[in-house]
Order: sequence, then structure tokens, then C-alpha cells
Amino acid sequence: MAKDAAPPPTANETPISVLAMAGSLRRRSFNQALLRAALERAPAGVEIREFDPSRLPFYDGDVEAAGDPDVVAELKAAVHAADLVLLVTPEYNGGLPAVLKNAVDWASRPPRPHAWDGRPVAIMGATPGRLGTALAQRSLRESLAGLNAHVMPQPRILLAGAGGLFDEDLRLADAATLDRLEGFMAAAVAWARRLA
Repeated sequence: MAKDAAPPPTANETPISVLAMAGSLRRRSFNQALLRAALERAPAGVEIREFDPSRLPFYDGDVEAAGDPDVVAELKAAVHAADLVLLVTPEYNGGLPAVLKNAVDWASRPPRPHAWDGRPVAIMGATPGRLGTALAQRSLRESLAGLNAHVMPQPRILLAGAGGLFDEDLRLADAATLDRLEGFMAAAVAWARRLA
């Protein structure tokens, strides 16, 4: 489906910086593919940076006490600098994948204010199952709410039956989902502007 060119931001709209992370390590991940599709449909005036959470060590207070590893400092700085954080989560056994929770935990650590405090966040996810990552998203929302992040309440992207929505090259091929995704990204950018 061809996408019409989005209008440029108006003179009084500054660019929005988006930090994007997917919580799946699998090479042919539906969630990585969903993230790519979302970033392709971001409105004009959006600057995107992706961060791979698999680069992080597992949170360890002893490691932290010795000084943040460079990649942890990079994550914290990236979350602090972002106008919006876009998190894409699969659902593992009814919950949140460890790699994404680990990123949330590292970014919640000092110095204060921690990186999530007051940060606008948008969440989405995809699964071959029927619940569309509802349980994982609920868990992620609860963690972020406890950290005073501002998670966009609506709209939500909970893609169930993902195997039927992507083609062999993992391109999102469902027209209705593409339209929903475009609306989601526009709403997420508006959410970030509202909270700026």
C-alpha cells in the first residue's frame, strides 16, 4: 500500500526524537518487523534512533557499583534525550521478555532523575497467538507507571495472528493493519508533543 507523503511539520513544531527498542532477539521476529513498519510510517519531523537491548548485560548491582558499562551509559543517555520512547514487545509465557525488562531496569537506575521519569512512551507488540501481547503490554505498562513514565493510553497496537499479517520477507502486508499503524505513530508523536 502506497503511503501519501505526510505534510511537513508546521513552523512552530520542533522535530521529535524517538528512541525505538524491540524486545525480541529472534532473527525473523514479528516484533522487529513491526518496529520497522512503524518507523517507516512515522510522521514528518521525526528523528529516529534504534537501540538494541540485547547489547546490555543483565542488571547486577555489583556491576553498577563499579560504574555503568559504556552500553548502559549509552542507553540512559538515549532515553534521557528522547522526546518519545517506542517499545515493541513480544509475549513470553504470558509476560514480558527478559531483554526488554532488563533495559527498563537499567534505565531506571541513578543518577536522578532516572531516565524514565516523565518520559513519554508508546507500546505495541505482535504475536502469532490470540491475545496480541496484551499480558506483556500490561506488565510493561505497570513497570513504567511505577517509574513515572507517561505511557500513551490509546490507541493500542496488539497484533494477534501475526503470521498471517506479514509476508515471506517479514513486510507488513495487511492494509488495515498498516492504516492502524500509521494512526498509532501519528498519535504517539502527538502524545510526545503534548507532554513536551
